[in-house]
Amino acid sequence: MYAAFTSTERDRTIISFEERHPYYAPWVKALFWTGARPEELAALRWQHISPDFQEILIAEALPIGSTEAQTTKNRRITRFPCNHRLQHLLQGQTLGSRQVDLSRDAFVFPGQNGGRLHYQNFQRRFWRPLLLDLVESGQVAFYLSQYHARHTWITLALEHLPVADVSYLARVSTTVLYQHYAGKSRKILIPEF
Repeated sequence: MYAAFTSTERDRTIISFEERHPYYAPWVKALFWTGARPEELAALRWQHISPDFQEILIAEALPIGSTEAQTTKNRRITRFPCNHRLQHLLQGQTLGSRQVDLSRDAFVFPGQNGGRLHYQNFQRRFWRPLLLDLVESGQVAFYLSQYHARHTWITLALEHLPVADVSYLARVSTTVLYQHYAGKSRKILIPEF
């Protein structure tokens, strides 16, 4: 399903993670704020973050079942510029007891027990139950997987950036962008004609 969360649903999801599962809130924010695939975020190491937090190099992926980083799905590399909120998120990953290992090879979003974050396990144990609760309480219209954070970012980015820039940042062609990622508007206003 090529559907996206609304910005309100995105924000409600982030707030809910901050309240119920704060360890995973930065992961959820990064999904929504970068449009990266989960396997790309899982592979993100400090060596991919510029020292001034101005840029992320999205160059690798850690698919489920892989022990070694691979190239991204379509072998594209992106120098993703960080806005203020993304810079703040990354800086927060370096503070406090959350990050014990800040070496260049350490994961930016490690699992709770160290090492890589197993995003499929996260989906099953944390994302799905929380989102189903949000659907049941009427705060989110319908259940969408964590991968739909990518659809959400692309859909919202297309409202603010040229399609060529969104295509580059999402690491897909403009054709694929529209065919597979851009969500439909939830509130289509039909003019009288």
